[in-house]
Amino acid sequence: MTPWIDTRAVTLYDPLTRPASVLGLELLAIAIAGLTLWHAVRSHRRGDRAALLTWVTILVYGVTIEIIVYNAVDNFAHAQFTVMFYDRLLPLYVTAIYPVLLYTGIATARRLGLPPLVEAFAAGALIVAMDAPFDVVGPVAGWWVWYDTDPNIAYRWLGVPVTSYYWHLTFGGTLAAVTAWTAARSARPGGPRLWLALPSAVATMVIGFLCFVPLHLLAAVGVSHGVTVATALVGCAAAAIVARKKGGATRGVDRALLLIWLAFYGYHAVVAAALANASIAGWPVRFAFVGVVAVAAAVVALPPRPWGPWARARAA
Repeated sequence: MTPWIDTRAVTLYDPLTRPASVLGLELLAIAIAGLTLWHAVRSHRRGDRAALLTWVTILVYGVTIEIIVYNAVDNFAHAQFTVMFYDRLLPLYVTAIYPVLLYTGIATARRLGLPPLVEAFAAGALIVAMDAPFDVVGPVAGWWVWYDTDPNIAYRWLGVPVTSYYWHLTFGGTLAAVTAWTAARSARPGGPRLWLALPSAVATMVIGFLCFVPLHLLAAVGVSHGVTVATALVGCAAAAIVARKKGGATRGVDRALLLIWLAFYGYHAVVAAALANASIAGWPVRFAFVGVVAVAAAVVALPPRPWGPWARARAA
């Protein structure tokens, strides 16, 4: 259908012409991104020096990395959503999905009372956990398509390039570390100035790209991307679990963050169920995969019960 507005800067379609799952994803991502912004502002007002800087850095990083990828890489393409930017390449919801995934994972990790390096590892792992249902459901639902011409995305789990998970793990963990470091060294009573989001985003991308060097070096000597990424994910989650057992001071459940986790997973479960009813093959395995990821995220992020092994370890 002809768009209502069609320029190189912005394209606007009639939302009623978009598939139901597309429109639902747009509304969900924008609503949750708004909730993460509210959470960041509230945390900032309560004295958290890193929260708002982290949110703004994520937004700057997300838009910048998308534009870089559109001009440098040709291995995927987004579907046409209601609002598209940058010559119909960048959906509005994508600018929102970065805070949804990254801020939620980072804010959750920061409640665990972990050492700085382990906190970055935990943040990266939790971002991957947030991303898992999105990556597993998205291509099948038609939200984007992966091309088969790039060897860097050839190794896949359930159709998802493992390098997508490695990207979220390394870049997300790096962004968590960079913003925490910047906030900790700010001399201002109210925390760092928000213009520092730009150099923080640049530092995230530079360090993140460097984190891909070991992946490619190991691939050059015969270690598959799957083995490297699985090892990195398990290692980061294990580091967080071990650090918590040794005395991480969890601040309890944040209801806003928990609501985000449940709403995001819940929406993707509904879409997945609809696809399963449409007789699309492989959904039991996909459900099982996302379920395992969800359990792993809960083990890392949720506070231990008084009768749990962590509590007994602390008591000892």
